[in-house]
Amino acid sequence: MPNESSEIASEITSLREAIERLEQGLQLMLETQAAHSEILREILHAAAMPAEPEQELAGVIAGLIASINGQHAELTAIGVVMRRLPADIGSAVAAAVRDGLKGV
Repeated sequence: MPNESSEIASEITSLREAIERLEQGLQLMLETQAAHSEILREILHAAAMPAEPEQELAGVIAGLIASINGQHAELTAIGVVMRRLPADIGSAVAAAVRDGLKGV
């Protein structure tokens, strides 16, 4: 019985870790969406302003490119977490079910 209890506790820990990774991925996604909203706000603000010298436009575009590149890196990290998550959750659930059925 103590061994079964420790196995169940281990599986619960695995599930918690998988949920934490999911939470991290979703948090990164929310941060990315917020950043995209800010970028869109800046684009709309810039579009509504009177035309400025070409040099300033180039600087704005360079800033947008840098922001988009940063967001791409964050989205890539989210993708890694999200691709790994179903397998992690599946493994944890399968192990918990196997452990639970041992006592039956």
